[in-house]
Amino acid sequence: MLAAGIKTPVPLEELESHLRDEIERQIASGLSEAEALPAAVQKIGAAQVIQDEFRKVEAIGEDRQWQLVQIMFVAFTGLVPILFAGAGFSQYGVCWEMTPGQLVAALAAVTVFSLLAWGGRLSYRRFPAIPTKRTRDAIHLIYILPVILWWLAFLRLILPHYDFTVAQLMVTLVWALFPPMGACIGLIWGMETAARKKDAPARL
Repeated sequence: MLAAGIKTPVPLEELESHLRDEIERQIASGLSEAEALPAAVQKIGAAQVIQDEFRKVEAIGEDRQWQLVQIMFVAFTGLVPILFAGAGFSQYGVCWEMTPGQLVAALAAVTVFSLLAWGGRLSYRRFPAIPTKRTRDAIHLIYILPVILWWLAFLRLILPHYDFTVAQLMVTLVWALFPPMGACIGLIWGMETAARKKDAPARL
């Protein structure tokens, strides 16, 4: 099993448990211990076949997780502009003391956020189809780290040097935080979609 690439503990433990159970059944059917082991191994299947089956199961699990992530992306990118617009036109907008121009600027920022996120999803054909999840995760980290570093630099190094009104602060924060996050979501969404679209015929 290790030679075939099945290295994670849980599948190996499950296979060992199935093998021991099968050996006991073979012995109960009349085979000797020496005969039961190869018979059980043959009945369970070759390592490569078992590895392929585990890969199919893992792929199904990954697809389910990805569907949940996509639902989160859709909800987040769709609801943020709506919620922000509702807040801007409600009593919160009054509390922020936003002028109509400032409100439009803030709404433009969250709209850009959503457009960048959905732009990545809709343009998935432009992304390379990378089949290995670890490689994709490493690339996603490369996307995420600059956004986090920018947020930290902006909040700790840039923002303290300016004296904003509440309304100006809100507009500045929205433009500084949301569009970079939208671009990051779009890159991740596009790359993951490209990998799954490319791999769909093979999985079927």
